[in-house]
Amino acid sequence: MTPSELPFREIWLHDFEYVSQPGDHPDVVCLVAHELRSGQTLRLWRDQLGASPPYPTDDGALFVNFVANAECACHLALGWPLPAKVLDLNPVFRNLTNGRYTPDGKGLLGALRYFGLDAIATKQKDAMRDRILRGWPFAPAEQRQILDYCFSDIDALRRLLPKVLAEPEFNLDVALYHGEFAAVSSVMEHNGVPIDDGIFPRLATDDTWRAIRDALVPAIDARYSVYVRNAAGDWVFNHENFAALLKREGIDGWPRLDSGKLNMRRKVFEEMSKAYPQLEDLRQLRHARDKMRKIKLGSVAIVGIAPCFGRSNRRLRARSRRLRNGYSRRQFGCDR
Repeated sequence: MTPSELPFREIWLHDFEYVSQPGDHPDVVCLVAHELRSGQTLRLWRDQLGASPPYPTDDGALFVNFVANAECACHLALGWPLPAKVLDLNPVFRNLTNGRYTPDGKGLLGALRYFGLDAIATKQKDAMRDRILRGWPFAPAEQRQILDYCFSDIDALRRLLPKVLAEPEFNLDVALYHGEFAAVSSVMEHNGVPIDDGIFPRLATDDTWRAIRDALVPAIDARYSVYVRNAAGDWVFNHENFAALLKREGIDGWPRLDSGKLNMRRKVFEEMSKAYPQLEDLRQLRHARDKMRKIKLGSVAIVGIAPCFGRSNRRLRARSRRLRNGYSRRQFGCDR
C-alpha cells in the first residue's frame, strides 16, 4: 500500500509542541500540520489556534502521528474534537519490529534510522525539546525555531509513512484500531485519576498507615503470637515465632528453601493455608499488610507523577515504576 491508496479524502500529518507540567493538561505552544493530497501546510502559533481545529476531523480525514495520544491530548486541551480516524505510527512500528533488533530504539528517530532515513541529530532534538519545556515566554526567533522543529517531525512522518505502509505485515484495520485506542487513552488522561481530595492526603501519610497496621496486627495476631515489635516500634513477622506456631499446631512438612529456612513465599503460604485452615487468618493478615504497603507506595507515585502527557514526565514515570517495583510520550513506554 502507498499513501495515495489510503481510503481517505484527506491525510493529515500533524504534530503539536507544548509545555508539560506535572498533573496539568498540555499547554499548547504551536501546531504544524500537512495534508498529503493537497500539499497544504499549516504552521500556527498558540495565539493563531481558535476554538475549533483548522482541519476536518470526520471519518474522511486520516490523522497520522507518532505517539498520537499526545496530539489527541492537545486537541482536548484546546477544546477541539478528537480526530475520528488516527494512524499512530508508533504502535505500528513496534508491531512491525516485534522480535527484531532496532539499534536506535523504537522512538521516531529510531524508526527513521531503522528504515535508512535521515533524522535530526539527537542532541539537537533534545536541545529544542528542553527549550520548549522551559516554557513561556518565547522570543520571536525562538518561535520560528520551534515551528521549524515541529515541521521537522512532520517531514519525518512524511518520509516514514510510505516505508511503514509498504511493509507486508502492515494491516490498516489493526493500525486504525490502535489509533482509536490512543485517542481513548488521551481522554482518560485528560480526565485524570478520580481521587477524593479530602481523604487521599490523609491516606498518603505514614501516620495513617501506621495506625491501620497497629490496629490490624494485634487483633488478628492474638491467635498466633507471630508478630513482634522492632526497635522502631513497627510490627514485623518473626520467623522463629512462626516456626514455634507450626510446632504447636502440629504442622509438619512446611516447604523449606535451600538454605534450610522456611519458605515464606506467598504461593507457598496460600497452598499450606488450604491444607491447614487454622492459618487462613494469618495468611490474610500477611496479604493485607503487603497490599497496604503497595497502596501506600502507589499513593506516593500518584502524588509525584503527572498523567504522562509530555515528554518531560519521563523521569517521573521512571520514578513511579521504581517505587512500584520496590515492593515487589511520551506514553505507553514510547519515546519521542
